[in-house]
Amino acid sequence: MHLRGLDLNLLVALDALLTERNVTRAAERIHISQPGMSAALRKLRHHFADPLLEQIGRNLELTARGRALADPVKTILSQVSELNDQPTSFDASAARRVFRISATTYCCELLATHLISSLREIAPLISVQFEELSADTADRILDGQIDFAITISARLLDKMQAYDEFIRSQKLFTDKFVVAISKDNAHTAQTITFDELCVMGYIETRFGGVIAGVAEQLWRQQPKQPHTCGWLPNFHLTLNTVGRTDMATILPSLLVAMQSDRYNVRALPVPFDMPIIEERLYWHRRNDSDPGHLWMERTLEEVAASFIT
Repeated sequence: MHLRGLDLNLLVALDALLTERNVTRAAERIHISQPGMSAALRKLRHHFADPLLEQIGRNLELTARGRALADPVKTILSQVSELNDQPTSFDASAARRVFRISATTYCCELLATHLISSLREIAPLISVQFEELSADTADRILDGQIDFAITISARLLDKMQAYDEFIRSQKLFTDKFVVAISKDNAHTAQTITFDELCVMGYIETRFGGVIAGVAEQLWRQQPKQPHTCGWLPNFHLTLNTVGRTDMATILPSLLVAMQSDRYNVRALPVPFDMPIIEERLYWHRRNDSDPGHLWMERTLEEVAASFIT
């Protein structure tokens, strides 16, 4: 089969190259030799009259043409796969598959154990691979490197407008923010004022060391802020530090309640207006016709509904 002179097998190679951005890994991905993949890259560069990947320092980066091709190529290959398979149902009890989910440690903490336990009972050959939410999560959805992302929309807003036609989402569960302090903190009241919070040292969570939390983004809109004593890459390290010191942080209430005894922390109401946390499930529209993907969407919804009110 040819598409305007382009062999379909070359599209498979192109998809691997654009996803992996590495000739060796791309070859391994589709089980061909490295020389074979190098030859495919030469043909693709000639066909598109573009390098597609360029050496930038030690890494290969996509050219503008390469970035523009990434999603259409995946869509074409997905449609071709559907022509071959034409699945109409999904037997979770017999299917063997790995679903990749990007989420914060908070969402992993709430969902992972319940989801994996549920899968052991109803879909014993299905596995889930959780990974930390990162600054390029939206790109990884687009590239097909992950199946789902779970986060609040604010963390993907910089990408959503550009990717809106490709990425779907729906509400998974809601929560609220609370102030977390040590149970041994000298502040013993059940509430805390804005000024009292501002004089405490503050611990901020930066996901992947880069993405600021929503609470911290809202802090910066207030007339004054506490002194940030440290930035930590996940909620658990933040709670561990707060539980051992006289400092404070602002985190989702479900996580603080779940980890209260483990980290010696307690929750207080936030002394200024904070929005409800709406955690959403994100995926690429190319998966809307995949029965297995649809099944996992429903399973995630059911797991969240079973213990989050």
